[in-house]
Amino acid sequence: MSLLISLRTELIKTKRSAALWLAVLGAGMIPLIYFLFYFIKPARAAERLATVPWEAHFLQGWQAFSGFLLPMFVILICSLVPQIEYKNNTWKQVFASPQSLADIFFSKYLAILLMVVVLFVMFNVFMILAACVPNLIHTSLPFFKSAIPLTRICSLSLHSFISLLAIISLQYWLSLRFRNFIVPIGIGLGLLVTTLVALVWEHVDKIPYAYPYLSYTKLVQANQPSTFFLKHEVYGILYFFVFTLAGFLDMKTRKEHG
Repeated sequence: MSLLISLRTELIKTKRSAALWLAVLGAGMIPLIYFLFYFIKPARAAERLATVPWEAHFLQGWQAFSGFLLPMFVILICSLVPQIEYKNNTWKQVFASPQSLADIFFSKYLAILLMVVVLFVMFNVFMILAACVPNLIHTSLPFFKSAIPLTRICSLSLHSFISLLAIISLQYWLSLRFRNFIVPIGIGLGLLVTTLVALVWEHVDKIPYAYPYLSYTKLVQANQPSTFFLKHEVYGILYFFVFTLAGFLDMKTRKEHG
């Protein structure tokens, strides 16, 4: 119960920060591009989408989203949530409050995870609107002639969320460790760019920042995975537990908080 109270407090704080707006606005960037394309050039869009409109629409959107923008937004969100306390110089008040260390650590953690869920939900909603709204005006677009593949969208979203757990846990630990929020963002973006260069490496499935892109490519290539967890997602879950434990122990053993 105390964890739920702490989580509610964190969500109230998050509403007043840039994290929620980042999740909503970040989710709308790629759908906005597709909306403008369908609205301005409906004939060209109809030609490209003639066979399987919804799958082509979503797979193209997810390809652009998963490779760089999704992990980048997660890096930013993970840095912004702990930064609320650093910015307002309130860490001492937080640790002096009647909350356990676990409640403080995991309430912020859960707040970040909920922000990521909002990011996924809003991205999929915006992608649907980006297709439906232009189709109301340009009837040549084929979206209303076929059903939305909700099962595949949900599967891709779930696997992408699982693939992000390792990044979230590491970035959250870094954001708690460094007072200057530029440091964890810089480390995260540096690792992300390095990972993009290393995508052709045969052992890229050991690098957490490659997991969102790997989940997308493997799900698209196989259509349905042979097992629920893909190989790199198993690694990601292991990283998730290791980084989470390391972050909690680091907070617990640190002599000075905030």
